[in-house]
Amino acid sequence: MSNKAQVIILCEDTVHYHFARKYFELLGFNNRKITGKFNPKGRSVGSGAEYVKKNYEKEITAFHSKNYLDYILVVIIDDDTKDNAKNLYETYKPLPNESILVFSPVRNIESWFSYIDTGNFHVEEINEQGNITDYKSQFKNSKPTEFAKKLKNEICINGLPENAPASLHCACNELKRLKN
Repeated sequence: MSNKAQVIILCEDTVHYHFARKYFELLGFNNRKITGKFNPKGRSVGSGAEYVKKNYEKEITAFHSKNYLDYILVVIIDDDTKDNAKNLYETYKPLPNESILVFSPVRNIESWFSYIDTGNFHVEEINEQGNITDYKSQFKNSKPTEFAKKLKNEICINGLPENAPASLHCACNELKRLKN
């Protein structure tokens, strides 16, 4: 896949969008060819996951209708312990040669931020209360672009460490499909 491709990011909110946009810019994609589709109600109102699920099939159809274009569809949905990614795959599981990438942090994208910031590889483990810790409030005022830079320029440069969160490893495997 050429880094001159059009990149469409279907995601829950602006935090997801700015993180993914910066990461794809750092991969060499033209920032003018990266567009986002996310919950217009914002981060605090409405369900971003529902927005993604509602629009996923429509974006898959659009992707297939534009198969003559150099086009990448990036989907980011927090799993929130609700199997959101699994539900998307039940609607449509991308073929290995398709440039449709699905990223799904286990709890929320802020768990990735916590790992990127601290190196704590326990961010996706069940805590004493039987839940996966929610880091959203801890990173409420953070800049997602800074985490994208650190992930790309400091962590991924030598390959993602084995003890990194499993959902981040899955994301890296999705990105590897672009190189094929």
